[in-house]
Amino acid sequence: MTEERSDEIEGKMELVHEPVPPYRTVFFITITIGVLYLGLILFKTL
Repeated sequence: MTEERSDEIEGKMELVHEPVPPYRTVFFITITIGVLYLGLILFKTL
């Protein structure tokens, strides 16, 4: 008693887009500043 649904999509759908260049750079700069700041805090507590 299995019914086949006609609205099911076969396989996976993937939304693909090109990355926006400035946001990737800003992301890495922000992560680097955060890591350096945490390192500074760690260094001062020793």
